Amino acid sequence: MTDGPTGRPTAPPAAAWLERVTAEIARGRHVVVHGNVRDLVRWDRSFHPTRSAVTGLLSIFGYQLTGYYDPVDGLSFASPDDQREFHRLAGGGTAAASGQPSGATDRAGATRGRFAAALRDAPPPTLSNPYDAMAAIRRVLRQPAISSAFLVDQADLLLAPPDRGGDAERRLLGTVAKAMTEAAQSGTLRNLLVLVADDLAALPAWLYRDRPYVQVVEAALPTFDERHVYLHQQARHFHEAATARKAPEDLRVLANLSEGMAITELDGLWRMSNLQKVPLDEPRTLMKRTLFGPRQDPWRRVRDRLGRFGPAVGGRVIGQPVAVDRVRRALTSATVGIDFVADPHNAESRPKGIFFFVGPTGVGKTELARALSEFVFDDETALARFDMSTFAEAHSAERLTGAPPGYVGHERGGELTNRVSQRPFSVLLFDEIEKAHASVFDKFLQVLDDGRLTDALGNTAYFSETIIIFTSNLGAAETYGWLDGGELPDYEKVTAHFERAVREHFTATLGRPELLGRLGGGITVFDILRPEFVDRIVRKLLAQLVASAARQGVRLVVDERAVVARVQELMRRPEALRLGVRSIRDALDRLVREPLVEHVFAHHVQAALHLSVGPHGTVIQAG
Repeated sequence: MTDGPTGRPTAPPAAAWLERVTAEIARGRHVVVHGNVRDLVRWDRSFHPTRSAVTGLLSIFGYQLTGYYDPVDGLSFASPDDQREFHRLAGGGTAAASGQPSGATDRAGATRGRFAAALRDAPPPTLSNPYDAMAAIRRVLRQPAISSAFLVDQADLLLAPPDRGGDAERRLLGTVAKAMTEAAQSGTLRNLLVLVADDLAALPAWLYRDRPYVQVVEAALPTFDERHVYLHQQARHFHEAATARKAPEDLRVLANLSEGMAITELDGLWRMSNLQKVPLDEPRTLMKRTLFGPRQDPWRRVRDRLGRFGPAVGGRVIGQPVAVDRVRRALTSATVGIDFVADPHNAESRPKGIFFFVGPTGVGKTELARALSEFVFDDETALARFDMSTFAEAHSAERLTGAPPGYVGHERGGELTNRVSQRPFSVLLFDEIEKAHASVFDKFLQVLDDGRLTDALGNTAYFSETIIIFTSNLGAAETYGWLDGGELPDYEKVTAHFERAVREHFTATLGRPELLGRLGGGITVFDILRPEFVDRIVRKLLAQLVASAARQGVRLVVDERAVVARVQELMRRPEALRLGVRSIRDALDRLVREPLVEHVFAHHVQAALHLSVGPHGTVIQAG
């Protein structure tokens, strides 16, 4: 972006896609415009509806007759004179246009003279039927006397593919196709048909594909420069705009943060500013309120809680002090907002935290994700888990953002984009990421770089309030030998092993080393389950079981020493250590929970239960 001599932001006089339309008209092509067609578009250094911008463009070319058609309002024209001229041409045209001999022209002269006044004063005929209207447009386009251009709006509603309509729809479609192929040359201009459609896929592809006289142009979302200029024009509408100390800088921040938004959506910024009394000099707060609604921001609470992160989360994820501390430091960085970025406002759109958890199975990777969700958002259901083993096929990547237009499920949107749009404050867990197809990573690159993802319906999901966690067991199989050998390596050796496995997978196997760059220092290695932590894990799980029993009216008293000793004995086996905490949970399930459930169900116990564990299992005694 450049600034003008007065310091005001500047942008090109016309949107790039509109300049493309200009070039295609100059080449004598009809144009199909699709995409962001309901927005305001930059034209002649200002912002106009698409129809007004195209009208201005046609006037520069010098078209003598300009008309518009849509299935709701029918035909309309730039002026009453254009309307009368249209009906004159559609009704038969001049002698030159119809090709009649000069004698016929002379004989018809007297008749035309008698009815000339009546034709000028009489209301034009109404063409309410789409076929009648398009047939009339076709007749006007194929005459060379008057240069004519027509804009047909909502063409995707008007023109159904041949296999979806009846005879009437096919006849209408054929009329439009003929209108384009028969359009005459009028002087230096070719008579023109511009079709405007929200959804290109809803139009029959054969109408524009491989047609040298038709060109498809996508109406793109506004650029940074266009958003900046528009926000500058609307600056006076913001709350306390007159007293904003750094208004030019704040507007630039808003323009940067609003990437992916249409021009008309930018009005929501100043409306929200006044509704919520958020001044212009708080652009990040204003953007969050606009995107996510006037809800409480949980990230404001995180900074005050970080001192309790270690005890709270470390008590749930036992035996992984390095992983817990790395997450704590990442949260600290997210709340402070200091980073290596040339533009400090770009970082605002990226996720709050990006982690790659790698290590053996059953050592706390998913548990740390749950604990993080509970700590930050006070809600474990804020965690959304995606099993990446179900994304192993090339086409499965589209599930994240939705099926392409024309495919089953297109109208439902994407699994990932829907989740983030509905719950922007979330922890997103992508489990066993190494099992996903390589095409899935293209979606993640956009999220990690830009913090946004657009679904197949054109809706943009923003990830700036999320925490993203990838988990992987890459390299876990090689650790089984360590457990079988009896002598466990230190954490430094474990870290080096798993980091090497991750690097080899992304560089050699996937051929995508750029993904590692996006993760940066986010690779967090989880240690193997070490015997000294077994007793703490057992006591934690038993405490959860006691609390669960209490909620059912059963007071449970457990001989923890006996239970811990029995589980430690079972966990000395290498095959049990391979499954980590899952083996401990399975052991407690057999020793405690299953006998407890059976006893409570059989005896309708409401009193206290005393559990003691012998060498062959659990004995339950009612108190």
